[in-house]
Amino acid sequence: MKAVFFLISFHLTFCFAALSQTNLTFQDLYQKNIPLFQDIISGGYYLDPPKEIEGHPYFISRNLETSSLTINGLRYQKVPLSYNIFTDELITFQPIHKQKILIRPDKINAFEIEITGKHTFVIVPENPGYLHHRKGIYEILDVGKVNLLQKHYKLTKPKRELSTYTSVFYEKSDYFLQKNKEIKRISKPKQAFDFLELDKKIIRKQLREKQLIFRENPAAYLTFLTQLYNKQDLLP
Repeated sequence: MKAVFFLISFHLTFCFAALSQTNLTFQDLYQKNIPLFQDIISGGYYLDPPKEIEGHPYFISRNLETSSLTINGLRYQKVPLSYNIFTDELITFQPIHKQKILIRPDKINAFEIEITGKHTFVIVPENPGYLHHRKGIYEILDVGKVNLLQKHYKLTKPKRELSTYTSVFYEKSDYFLQKNKEIKRISKPKQAFDFLELDKKIIRKQLREKQLIFRENPAAYLTFLTQLYNKQDLLP
């Protein structure tokens, strides 16, 4: 009996020691990255979305994706990130407490998520009058004298048919041109031409050759115009 008790005690002691050693390993990794650790835990715990809503509120994937993050001017690689475009919040995973954590947007400079290609996001501090600005996270499609930004967001609508879900997520996007401190939402091609001061008569042929139609693919259409503006030597 004593031998059995000794074996059980030894086994439990070994398990606790191994668990403690694992936690210390995680802690050691975080201690080497103290600035990131402090900024991550300052955002509070993340609560998963209500289960009665069909779909998910995240950008493309509901999974935490290995990404890069620039926070307080420091760039970190291989950070697990998920972007909730319904609440406009960036989420990571805290391995010590095994808990999803929010990252405060005022700490973030930029982040990249690679899902079906690389997507780069930046923080835009202000966008007066825009309803879906929220935390100010925008995808940047082109950078230069003028920046092209895309705002991804999700809304919910009630389910019409009988279901275990009461509502469903659906996704929308808005596009913006940003020059210096001025930011302009673009919902029509004319707004882009006026903002960029481009002559549509000159560029129309190139748009036709590339088969770019604003209502069919606004991202590609506006990217072409922005790149044209940022590389003035391409203009006839």
